[in-house]
Amino acid sequence: MPSTPHKTVGGECCRLPGFPEWKTSNFGTLQDTMNLPGYSRLSRLATVLIVFLPAFTPPSAAQQSGAVQSPAQVTELLGRMSAAVRELDYRGLFTYEQGGSLDTLKIVHSVRDGVEYERLEHLSGPTREFVRRGQPVNCLPPGDQLLRGRLRALGENAGGLSAHYVFYLRGEERIAGREAHILQIVPRDEYRYGYTLGIDRQSGMPLLFMLVSEMEKGKRVLERFQFVELTLGGIDDSELTPVSDRHRIAGQQMDGCRPPPSARTDNWQLNWLPQGFMFSGQRKIEPNGDMLMYTDGLTTFSVFIDPVVDSYTVEGQARRGATVAYMQRVEKHNLPYSITVVGEIPPITARRVAESVKSLVPPPQR
Repeated sequence: MPSTPHKTVGGECCRLPGFPEWKTSNFGTLQDTMNLPGYSRLSRLATVLIVFLPAFTPPSAAQQSGAVQSPAQVTELLGRMSAAVRELDYRGLFTYEQGGSLDTLKIVHSVRDGVEYERLEHLSGPTREFVRRGQPVNCLPPGDQLLRGRLRALGENAGGLSAHYVFYLRGEERIAGREAHILQIVPRDEYRYGYTLGIDRQSGMPLLFMLVSEMEKGKRVLERFQFVELTLGGIDDSELTPVSDRHRIAGQQMDGCRPPPSARTDNWQLNWLPQGFMFSGQRKIEPNGDMLMYTDGLTTFSVFIDPVVDSYTVEGQARRGATVAYMQRVEKHNLPYSITVVGEIPPITARRVAESVKSLVPPPQR
């Protein structure tokens, strides 16, 4: 059949031209994923780490380079953080930096009768306001559900997270006028990123979150979230009310949690994965697409496979902060497909994953 024209793009940008709007990395559209403040990931991150930390082996004295290491203390810190970010009443100002841009945001969070209420307002750039209402504290968003649902399978991975990350406690620093414990999570290979967390000594609230490329010269910070002001307790109902008519309400009067994705593959698989990553689920994307999800217990990425129907396909990669989107066109069973990998992973990982997609069975005749 005649080849399909394609367009190559690349560079640092918020989205690839021609990307379907539904493309997602467990958190919503590609656009939403690349603009999601780091604050929203912290609860999920802590939940996973708590499960795996009891199995990790402390690094050697040479690896520590003078850092104090205590698995019990790290587990306790992360447990407090996971609970604090969901269960405490607080208001604050924080900055969020990614891809060369810096935003300032205001957050108000409260729990009333076991239900979370939250208002997030951008204080720089265009007026943007997000309100989350009526979500039970124990009702996790889709990304959290995905991780919780696969913990049993991941727990069977002998090495746990310690096989792929090293955990260091780096003492304390002052952040937003508060004393914070500093936890550093360093990857053991080039196929994943590292993290630095600043956890409030008094409340357990996350005051700092950095996603770091350890393999790039100078340890490049890809995303940074940091509180500059934080007040605990005393939230009035009026503070949770939108101040602008141009706001978006999410999770209003939720009656339950969205079920986790299906845990089986019918048509596709990967011939290569970084060590420690496992298949965690899939979804069918209408009309004929597939989304496959993978995780190492801490990092996640998604693979989208779509039949090519346009007169041209987009190829190349785009980055925004830590999020990469890599797309390429392939021929499977003499039919053209678009393969897209989206996640907070290094470009080399996304490219190798995309190149390893294998079709298990011929697609139905179209």
